[in-house]
Amino acid sequence: MRDAQRFLGDMTLEEFSTDDKTQNAVAMAVARVGEHVKGLSREFRVAEPQTEWKAIAGTRDWIVHDYDELDFARLYQAVTEELPQVINVLQPYIDRLRHVEQRSADPFNVPRI
Repeated sequence: MRDAQRFLGDMTLEEFSTDDKTQNAVAMAVARVGEHVKGLSREFRVAEPQTEWKAIAGTRDWIVHDYDELDFARLYQAVTEELPQVINVLQPYIDRLRHVEQRSADPFNVPRI
């Protein structure tokens, strides 16, 4: 999510609509968000019902399977208006996990949210 915001920076919608390099970078960052949301536990998603987890996960499919028809104005809106809300939901959990000690040599053996 932060990558999508960083790639977009302070671009206006007009600037974004003509910058295919940034469009591609932002689209792929948002697609990764959708993929990661699919990995959130069901318990977590149920505990945070105000966030449209299914729609976020579906965004990944929209980007990956329909790239030639992407609505970049809609993508811009998602990054500028909706991602900050999702970050606000996730940040307390992420902050708590920063203090969790890694107990395995396997870097993928981490607590799930």
